[in-house]
Amino acid sequence: MVTPLWAAAGCGPDSGSICSYCDGGKVDLREARPEDSPAAEAGLAGEAAGNAPDRPPETGDSRPPTLRDATPGEAPQPSPIPDAGYLLVDHFQTGSALGWEILPVKGPYPPTGDWSVILGTSGSVFSQGTLDADNWHIAYRAAAIGPDQIVEAKLRVVDFYAEAPSYVGAVFARYDSTTDSGYFLALRGDGSVSVRRRDSGASASWGAGVDMGIRPGVWYTVRLEVIGNAINAFIDGTPVYSVSDDSPLSGDGVALGTFGATLEVDSVSVAAP
Repeated sequence: MVTPLWAAAGCGPDSGSICSYCDGGKVDLREARPEDSPAAEAGLAGEAAGNAPDRPPETGDSRPPTLRDATPGEAPQPSPIPDAGYLLVDHFQTGSALGWEILPVKGPYPPTGDWSVILGTSGSVFSQGTLDADNWHIAYRAAAIGPDQIVEAKLRVVDFYAEAPSYVGAVFARYDSTTDSGYFLALRGDGSVSVRRRDSGASASWGAGVDMGIRPGVWYTVRLEVIGNAINAFIDGTPVYSVSDDSPLSGDGVALGTFGATLEVDSVSVAAP
């Protein structure tokens, strides 16, 4: 598994700036590589602007960067749902989002159009309708599920603020609302996906996004599994990200979030493996 390197990367969470590679100007940390040197800054600048594809390793391995540590045929597969079934299932068809709470928005803009249940084309959906490129909008469910979680959601990004990796619709596992911490699978404005760690409101990455052709208006079934220190992510059943965290977070809730995006969620289901 890829081992994260949690160190400063040039833009801090309180800087007030928006980094095109980091969601909301938060620190974006990647696995240390020989090419990540001052001499490579020009190449990294192109990557930051979302103009450069993920580079294959020198071996010619063309698999997504987060799956290169797995030998052929050994990419992680979705974990089976335990016999006890799902501990939490929300379809929002009652017209309410019972048990979901909204994290207060930090910033100058009021949450007009923030999280609510609306009538969509496929029935009632949990919607975040504020296209805000300056603040995270997070709805969470403090369900005390436990730290090991399988979180599934059927959702679509309605619109991105721009076709850039900074703008995301996200599903969180192991979320702690008291510290605004957890792991999240991000569908990004440049069509890629990534898994990120959010710790006390600051987000950081293990590596660049994996191009999955994510498009606004398209429904996706996403799954984020956090079991022990392993984090695996799937889009429509396809493994897209697999990383590990040597200092795992300890939250036991789930959440949905946007940054520079509007989102509709048809359903959320959570199991404890």
